Amino acid sequence: MGISLEHLGDSLMEAAAKRVRDRLPALAKSKSFARRGLVSPTETTARITRYVEATSRAILPERAAARADITTGQEALIGTNDLLSIEFLEAGLLAARAVGRIEIMGTGLFGTGFLVGDRLLLTNHHVLPAPTLAGATVVTFGHEEQKFGTPSVPADFSLEPARFWLTDPVHDFTLVSLSAQSDLGVPLDSFGWHPLHEEGKILEGHPVAIVQHPQGRPKTIALHNSYFLIVDNASPDDQFCWYSGDTERGSSGSPVFNRDWQVVALHHKAVPRTNSRNEILDKFGKTMSEARYKANPDLVDYVANEGVRASRLRRAIVSAALADPAQAALRDGLIALWDSPKGRSLRARFPAP
Repeated sequence: MGISLEHLGDSLMEAAAKRVRDRLPALAKSKSFARRGLVSPTETTARITRYVEATSRAILPERAAARADITTGQEALIGTNDLLSIEFLEAGLLAARAVGRIEIMGTGLFGTGFLVGDRLLLTNHHVLPAPTLAGATVVTFGHEEQKFGTPSVPADFSLEPARFWLTDPVHDFTLVSLSAQSDLGVPLDSFGWHPLHEEGKILEGHPVAIVQHPQGRPKTIALHNSYFLIVDNASPDDQFCWYSGDTERGSSGSPVFNRDWQVVALHHKAVPRTNSRNEILDKFGKTMSEARYKANPDLVDYVANEGVRASRLRRAIVSAALADPAQAALRDGLIALWDSPKGRSLRARFPAP
């Protein structure tokens, strides 16, 4: 007998799987177009217009071929140029510095998070659901394989929820303050940070990159065959988006980036393919027993990844009721920082090592 999502007892995955089942045709269509370097016809004119307006303010030369001509009615047929400046790699290394591994000591549980400014770390609510976990939690930056160049020493930071703590199970995020220095005196601000901006950063079919710590391993990136697939606007599932790319347990809380290394989503669930009985299927279309599922999780056929949109996270943070005036002031300062000139410049947010 196959193991079902209900048997796993993961309510987040059950809800995500239902949302994905309701969107399987749109996901398949978007994935087909993405593999051909095209924006999906499921994309809306309104979102394309916002994207064009946002990118035209400071468009890079290699983006010119990807701009939409919204006056021709050919929005769904825009090719994406795969030629990138070599600086794309340098920018990616900068962007990855702000991503850290979260470990709940003594539990074997890991997650991922990233800095968003003013000593604040963003991750999933299901990774850090309560401030009582602070004493057992370590956030490590620089946990990376280093076969080339000068090795760096990983830096461990502690949570400081008394300074700032905001969690939201509906949007599955936790925003929490970290210590200003590591246990060895490394300053937290040396790792940079990422802002959360409003819409206009990506279109369905565009490539994404997911920087993560799968199962607590050294930092990795999902880059190949990774596409932004579909997104809903003005629906009950407005806060979610779906994309391809490999993730594993421990990847929850990872930033999902566009080609300009802007955060477009907070990753929170990989969604497995299921049959009519809600039983998990492997890559060969066969049901998986509980023992096989636990022994060989890599065999699961994942339909898509689900994340929470950066624009919706921003709105939830902006509108959150914070009873502590000091924390409310920190939140307001964070939003102002995101909207400042520094919030628009990747280089400005990452000090020279």
